[in-house]
Amino acid sequence: MSEATRNGRFSRLFRTMPAGQVAPRAESPPQNTPYWLLWSTGIVAFVLCMVAFVLWGFGGASTLFDMIVAFCT
Repeated sequence: MSEATRNGRFSRLFRTMPAGQVAPRAESPPQNTPYWLLWSTGIVAFVLCMVAFVLWGFGGASTLFDMIVAFCT
């Protein structure tokens, strides 16, 4: 970095400016965040993964592939 940039007017502006003027304050999250929706989605995804591993153990990859093909057609 050049000496002019480091000691220039632009850098002096930000050294003397309060933090509130450099970047606006972030908004606090709303108090009514639907955490139940996040948890329920995570639980459903976990259960689907467990079902996929069980099916993989019983019949191998072909069972999962056949179920995906059947679901998509």
